[in-house]
Amino acid sequence: VDNPAQCHAHSEVPDEWPPVEEILQYQDRVHERVASFYKTGQAYDDAWTGRVLWLGYEHEAMHLETLLYMLLQSDKTLPPTGVPRPAFEQLADEADRDAVENQWFEIPAQTVKIGLDDPERAAGPVRHFGWDVEKPAREETVKAFQAKARPITNEEYAKYLFEMGKDQLPASWSNSGPTDGMNGKTGEVNAHTNGHANGHANGHANGHINGTSTHTNGHSGFSAFLAHLSLRTFHGPIPLLLALHHPVSASYDELAGCAAYMGGRIPTELEAQSIYSHAENLRKQALQTLGANIPAVNAHLINEGVQESPPSHRCEKGQADGLDTEALFAELGDSNVGFKHWGTVSVTQDGNKLAGQGGMGGLWEWTSSTLERHEGYEPMKLYPAYSSDFFDGKHNIMLGGSWATLARIAGRRSFVNWYQRNYPYAWATARLVKDI
Repeated sequence: VDNPAQCHAHSEVPDEWPPVEEILQYQDRVHERVASFYKTGQAYDDAWTGRVLWLGYEHEAMHLETLLYMLLQSDKTLPPTGVPRPAFEQLADEADRDAVENQWFEIPAQTVKIGLDDPERAAGPVRHFGWDVEKPAREETVKAFQAKARPITNEEYAKYLFEMGKDQLPASWSNSGPTDGMNGKTGEVNAHTNGHANGHANGHANGHINGTSTHTNGHSGFSAFLAHLSLRTFHGPIPLLLALHHPVSASYDELAGCAAYMGGRIPTELEAQSIYSHAENLRKQALQTLGANIPAVNAHLINEGVQESPPSHRCEKGQADGLDTEALFAELGDSNVGFKHWGTVSVTQDGNKLAGQGGMGGLWEWTSSTLERHEGYEPMKLYPAYSSDFFDGKHNIMLGGSWATLARIAGRRSFVNWYQRNYPYAWATARLVKDI
């Protein structure tokens, strides 16, 4: 980010790239070879082949997301084929109606389990793959603290920019009309707003969200400021006024400033893991309470002889070397990951529920922890520089996943992602925590 001319080690860049047809032919040959490993059974019978295939699968999925957030910055990107355009106006009205206050939750002192054990050897196990930064499994004690239920929203971030007089928009937004400075004192909204921006400026920006206190009530300057802003989506830019309740996507540095302005800070990696653990415990308690009164709630509890789903007993292949699948993967539920939606969704309706892993409305969750070598870390044999190339003190850890993250990654409790703190394009947000 600081010096684009200085890149990590990579293959030599050719003076001239092959023709598109030749590249596509190469792609077809690779696909055919990969498919052959499954047809012949080698992918299953040879553990090392299986490991290589899974490594390639997850790495390609990560870079698919990378490609998408690059495409989102272009005004030439076409909407996804076969994906209906969301009813943004209706969804904004529903979000206004359903929003509740973003509550503080007490996160108790506890010991959290992080990481997993996945020996990198031909003998396996290959049931649960892990990258080098995920290994080994270990336990850490985290002291008590407080955490907000949900992440910072576009509206809360806009209020921060407006009141602090900052002129740098997050890369997920665009300025949709001429202004006389960042306070939005003059100018008109572009035609793409189709008249909705003015109506939403009157209805939303003047403080009419049920029970929330995130608006600057009756502040005409703030209303004008909002009216000139757009959110980048794969269906084209939409007025930010239609996405005030969505989580804001921004760099760590940008969000850290907003968190301080709002009276908090961004959690450490261990604090985020502690939040996820507590959120999971609260979810299980709620199910138990509900199950005591309603038989077989959503087929997830054994009650009066009704079998839970998934069943508590597992086939032998469901575990590997004592690894418990349910202990390794979080319950994603309605989380916006794995292309459930082609963009972020409202989070303000869940201000009274502690968001767990993957519960950031379609964005990764930033932490204040720097990516660094931990005890027991060993570089991968198959990909030695996967993480070690980034132990430079500039990258912060992110957890969970975005709307474009493979569910298998977004739900794996041990998975760790990272970006430079000032990198603006990753799809990531943050929530507030504070010490007790």
